[in-house]
Amino acid sequence: MLKSLLLAPVAALLAATLSSSALALPLAPNETQLSDGLTVAARHATASPTVALEAWIICPSNGYDGAKPGIARLTGLSIASTKVAGASLRDLVRLEGGQISVSIFPGSTEIAIVAPAYAADRLADALVARVFHPTVDAAGFRDAKLRMAEQQLLASGNPALLLRDAVFNTLFVNGPFHASPFGTSSSLKAMTGADVQTFAGQAYQPGNAIVVAVGSVDEQAFLRRIASAAPPAGSVPAFPASAQTSPPAQPTMNGFADTAGVALGWVGPAVDDERASTAMDFISDYLTRPSYGLVAKALHTSNPAIEFSGQFITLRGAGVFYMSASADKLPVQLTADAMRAAMKPLLDGPLPGAEFARALDAFRTHTLRDAQTPQELADNYGWYFAQGAPAYTPSAIDPALSGDYFKRAAALTPDLIFRTAKTYLAGAPATVTVAPRPTSQTTTGDMPPQRVLTRGGSIR
Repeated sequence: MLKSLLLAPVAALLAATLSSSALALPLAPNETQLSDGLTVAARHATASPTVALEAWIICPSNGYDGAKPGIARLTGLSIASTKVAGASLRDLVRLEGGQISVSIFPGSTEIAIVAPAYAADRLADALVARVFHPTVDAAGFRDAKLRMAEQQLLASGNPALLLRDAVFNTLFVNGPFHASPFGTSSSLKAMTGADVQTFAGQAYQPGNAIVVAVGSVDEQAFLRRIASAAPPAGSVPAFPASAQTSPPAQPTMNGFADTAGVALGWVGPAVDDERASTAMDFISDYLTRPSYGLVAKALHTSNPAIEFSGQFITLRGAGVFYMSASADKLPVQLTADAMRAAMKPLLDGPLPGAEFARALDAFRTHTLRDAQTPQELADNYGWYFAQGAPAYTPSAIDPALSGDYFKRAAALTPDLIFRTAKTYLAGAPATVTVAPRPTSQTTTGDMPPQRVLTRGGSIR
């Protein structure tokens, strides 16, 4: 599950005060902002008898005071587990044959439901009621703590998660993007039900949120249904800033995982620079796409056992481009050098015309493939809303590819790609590593299911 991060070579602040008026931006097709500030997106996108229902809330994962790492995760899990009239939101979804997930990013929370279309109205009512009238009971809070503790334990051995969070931690000195969305075991132990209820009351405000429905849905009927629910409007607190810092001269060691690993990270353009952000998406596709990207192929050729990941993550204050690799007995410095060497074709000069044309066709095809299912489409609507750029949302629904995103993609040129790569990727990256966990500390078990958001992002 997932999308992007970081800034320019000078110190800057990420994020600004968010209010209902601040979110009154140009919207994507089929998006509407209600009088209470809530944004609603509905798209009839498939003949499949399913609907993806999602609520996205803009909020810092470590709390508005920055002192509670993981509070957004604990809150989302508590809301899903708390029973109202004898049933939790998780219970209601499962009774209808659906699935529910709670995904946490440094700057937003996603509560997502995929369910049969016949249950969409009932589940939409429940989702809006639980999110915008948030309550937490003792049993739901205990269940959330257990789930979060398990997620922390499983994440602690996953090198891709550790490396991604370590890149953010290294590039930011404070704020939500410095802290892991998983929080810490000590913060989890210290947080109380009152902390969760307070955070939910601050964050889960209509002016801070979008409700999305994609799939077998009547668009106008869904909009009327959400509007009739009339969530109570409330004030939206300021989003805490994250200050960016210069990458260290030497690699930073960030703990132990099940295997060795290394990651590189650079600050990229903010989402409001749509031209540069789209160029960075092209660059990310050209370098990191599995079985296609230059870096992905180079590492796989050198060692097929390497687990590679990379992407440009689009954010409102700045974007982050990062790449990570992990494997047993991985030579981390050689691997870091190999990643940088594989980037050279983009940094040495503009791509030849024929190669650029081929790569642009591939980029467009990959972008469309990544926005096909109702859940992928809903994720894109939620993600770009959370970054303050709803009209920039890439969507495969528009057969003419006439939206802002695809207009920017059509305007890409070899020179623009070269200049963007030189601007953001020519400097020294933040370099972080993890080492194999000592035998006595090895954990077992599989990671919980993860989804990766198509335009860069964070694993939930």
